[in-house]
Amino acid sequence: MTEHPAPDDCLSRAAAELVTVFEQLGAEHQALTAEAKEITSKERRGTVHRMAERIAQAGRALDEIVSMLATVHGLRVLGIDSQLSKDADGRDYSPLNTLGSPGDTLYEAASHIREVARTLGKAYTQTRKRPGLARARCPRQMRTVFASLRAALDSVRAELVASHDEEAATECTPTLEFLCALEARVCRAVPTQGAGPTADEVVAAIQADPDIARAAASALETTTV
Repeated sequence: MTEHPAPDDCLSRAAAELVTVFEQLGAEHQALTAEAKEITSKERRGTVHRMAERIAQAGRALDEIVSMLATVHGLRVLGIDSQLSKDADGRDYSPLNTLGSPGDTLYEAASHIREVARTLGKAYTQTRKRPGLARARCPRQMRTVFASLRAALDSVRAELVASHDEEAATECTPTLEFLCALEARVCRAVPTQGAGPTADEVVAAIQADPDIARAAASALETTTV
């Protein structure tokens, strides 16, 4: 078996950040699931349900990615890196393929992290009718999710650079930028609303002009889903 340097701390950091992502996704999934159960509109309920499913999908993918990073670490520690079997004369023998490849597994892990980012993006895709639904229900936790996912991908990118896979490392940059933009959009603070008219003022306005009530009912019917 070949000699390898000790695994870089980047792998440990990436794994720890992914664990944080997994932990923090729970609150958002819980909030979306509860919201979907309370919604009476079929269309809006369907949208929120799909959001929760995307969050769950991202969570399931994280388990596989952490296992990939652990595999990279283990292969390096054991000195396994795409060894070929040997023929009777001691030459490389390719028909039996090779043993594990830390480099290939690391690249695959980076690809899966980028896919998790895309999945979260799909969760918060704005619909034409209900763009306001595309927001984080638990912004504090989701800010941690996005920050930790960026940190994990950045650590994996550093590992790819250390492995002299510059092309694969470059592929991570657009995803890092995408996660920053996604966080800014879905975790933005909702402006505080003014006090608005009192109940007595609303009743007085309706009594003075019943058309106001009909117009309000019509507007709610077309916007509440």
